[in-house]
Amino acid sequence: MELEVYLKERKAYIDGILKDFLPDEPRFGKKLYEAVKYSLTVGGKRLRPILCLAACEVVGGGIEKAIPVAVALEMIHTYSLIHDDLPAMDNDTLRRGHPTTWKKFGEATAILAGDALLNRAFEVIADSSLESELKVKVISEIGRASGMLGMVLGQQCDIEAEGRNDVSLEELEFIHRHKTGALITASVVSGGIVGGGSEKELKALRGYGQLIGYAFQIIDDVLDVAGEQEKIGKNVGSDVEKGKVTFVTFYGVKGARKKAEESVNKAIEMLEIFPVSKRELLEKIARFIVEREY
Repeated sequence: MELEVYLKERKAYIDGILKDFLPDEPRFGKKLYEAVKYSLTVGGKRLRPILCLAACEVVGGGIEKAIPVAVALEMIHTYSLIHDDLPAMDNDTLRRGHPTTWKKFGEATAILAGDALLNRAFEVIADSSLESELKVKVISEIGRASGMLGMVLGQQCDIEAEGRNDVSLEELEFIHRHKTGALITASVVSGGIVGGGSEKELKALRGYGQLIGYAFQIIDDVLDVAGEQEKIGKNVGSDVEKGKVTFVTFYGVKGARKKAEESVNKAIEMLEIFPVSKRELLEKIARFIVEREY
């Protein structure tokens, strides 16, 4: 199957089930429910849940078991975007081609919507039919990636680096391996865990996830400079306006793309322990990351 068709079909499938994992609308506090539903369903590539399902398949698992985990990952990713867009953070007004959650519902409700999605994500995994041992492994993996030693730490470091011109390449890489790369890596590894992957397979998937996560952020930096707002669905040039040092700062657009390609090539090498027929999909997704325009 062509990757474009696969991504479109998987995205449509995930889009169709996300609301099924939300609780019933409450009698009071409906604004929170509306903000959560809006944020979760307004759009997005659904890359993290797609990676989770693909990794489950590459180790020989059935995706049915991985679906709650995939949904939980999208909930956590969406929560992070809601908070990332807040005036106290990036102060963005456009996300996925639509007004950001705080812009549409107010700051307070946006904060609570993010909190709600984060907690709901772990509730979804805990309430799934996964074996208890797998639940613990997945919750640990995702919790570590999204928490104070992962995505949240990366966000804090990103805030501290804003407006500084002395940010080193080492610091920049640390920021994005945590802020962006950690949850992408957890998406791949958690899929492998649910699919019953061996320690050797999970190690390969972790290396793959780290490398594509790194490449993903590099291309994000490139698109902020050279992308089209209509395609990427958010404000272009915001990094420059906020005085952020990016991979483009260090390498330029052409050099940054080359760096991303190198990282993806290494990621593909990590998959060599899997049969060609099984690893082909993850290889194509890795290449999509550096070729994407959104």
